[in-house]
Amino acid sequence: MIVRILLLLLGASHIVNGLFMLIAPADWYASVPGVSATGPFNPHFVLDIGMAFVASGAGLMLGARRGTSAAILACAGAAWPALHALIHIDGWLMHGFPADTRIATSEAIGVVGLVRWVSCSHGSGCAERTDDQIAAA
Repeated sequence: MIVRILLLLLGASHIVNGLFMLIAPADWYASVPGVSATGPFNPHFVLDIGMAFVASGAGLMLGARRGTSAAILACAGAAWPALHALIHIDGWLMHGFPADTRIATSEAIGVVGLVRWVSCSHGSGCAERTDDQIAAA
C-alpha cells in the first residue's frame, strides 16, 4: 500500500512540475535552483522536458494500480527520472558536487534521491517481481 501511495505522490509531483513547465516555462526556468546555470532560457526545450515530466508522472500514477501491468507502467514512468538522474551524476563526476546548497539539495533529493526509490529497487527489481509480489504491493 505504501508503494502505491508513493507512486501516486511522486507521479502527481512530476505532473505538477511538467504542467508548470508547460504553462509558465520562463517562470519555471527562473524559479528552479540551478537551472539558469545550465545555459540561456530555451522555451522549446523547457516545453519538451515538461512533456517528459507529464508522461513520466502519468506512468508512475498508473503504476499504482493493482495487477500485473502495474510494475511495467511504474518502470516506464521511472525511465525518465532515472535517465535524468544519470545526467546529474555525470555532472558531479566531471565537475564535482554543486557548492550552492539550494542546487545541491535540489539535485541530491529532487533528482537522484527519488530515483533510488522510483527505479523499482524497493524490495526487488521490476523485472524480477512475480505476479504475487505485484498483486501484494
